[in-house]
Amino acid sequence: MIAAAIVLSVVSAPAAPSRADPGMGIAPILVAAEHPADPECLNIAQSSGSTYTVTNSACADESVLASIELAGGSNLARCFVKKIRTQISIASEGTAPVINYQCIEGAKDCSFEIVRDMFPECHSG
Repeated sequence: MIAAAIVLSVVSAPAAPSRADPGMGIAPILVAAEHPADPECLNIAQSSGSTYTVTNSACADESVLASIELAGGSNLARCFVKKIRTQISIASEGTAPVINYQCIEGAKDCSFEIVRDMFPECHSG
């Protein structure tokens, strides 16, 4: 599992002069790197016969948008997009739900509409 984390890198920038450095010194500035495009934040566990829990275990400080597909007897894929901060419970007959895609809400190319439109074959259900 790949956990999404904020990675800090050091960038040099001018600092205010100090008594120890009468000229223009260089001070580090911390910059947050972007989130991975497709983090592995969510886990699925069966909590009862036909109920599953989707838990945000690896990106606990972030809200995750996920396209979740439910098992069904028809030929139509039943899916929905859900924002998960901690966990949700889902009823799914037959087999466990499948996470088709997940991303950190607010990251580049991660909005409800973008994630929903990635899977046009899915139908709400």
